[in-house]
Amino acid sequence: MNSTGIVSILENDIQADIIERKELLLQTKTFHLRYSLNANDQQYFLNYSFPIIYSVWEGFIQTTFQTYVREINRLNLRMEEYCDSLKIYNLELRVKQLKKYPSELSKKVAMISKLQQLINSESFQISPIVDTKSNVGFDVLNNILASFNLKPIPDYLRPRYSIAIELDKFLLKIRNDIAHGNNAIIVTTDDVSRAIEVVEILMDEVYERLKNGFIHDFSFKA
Repeated sequence: MNSTGIVSILENDIQADIIERKELLLQTKTFHLRYSLNANDQQYFLNYSFPIIYSVWEGFIQTTFQTYVREINRLNLRMEEYCDSLKIYNLELRVKQLKKYPSELSKKVAMISKLQQLINSESFQISPIVDTKSNVGFDVLNNILASFNLKPIPDYLRPRYSIAIELDKFLLKIRNDIAHGNNAIIVTTDDVSRAIEVVEILMDEVYERLKNGFIHDFSFKA
């Protein structure tokens, strides 16, 4: 499979998105330095930096995997040309009854009809929907990667630096607490920098896996 041209498009699109998102994260990190805010306003902004940072992260996952799927679909592959995990991922997204088997005969017939249509199609188009399970935590991220037959991200990319803790127990926990109205949280500038760091690390890691996935045809049947 000659996918060199598609890899270049994929690289350019994802890299451009990462640059834009890192610029937004930098603006978020330095906002309080560029504007004169009183103590209350500064604290308010620091607290609500966490929902902003998380939205940058989840938006990246949505956009990046949609880009990956778009380029996969341009290859117009048949179902048997995909790896099993991606077949399952796509079928479960397109045929909802596979996760909740219907009891009514008419719905069973509709499910079988949809399955036959997908299986026999000349081009097995992957759904652009990215199921983030409401929060893109460490396990959710690796499950998405696994669905595309891509290498998981290890918890410890660096010594004594846990991605799972930084993402799940720090960024997501504080973001969710703030989103649910916990006004007792006091976010510091160091906290903002820490949250941004894990997002930037993960964006680069996801990019490398998607790029290598296309180069080595990981999402396709060997």
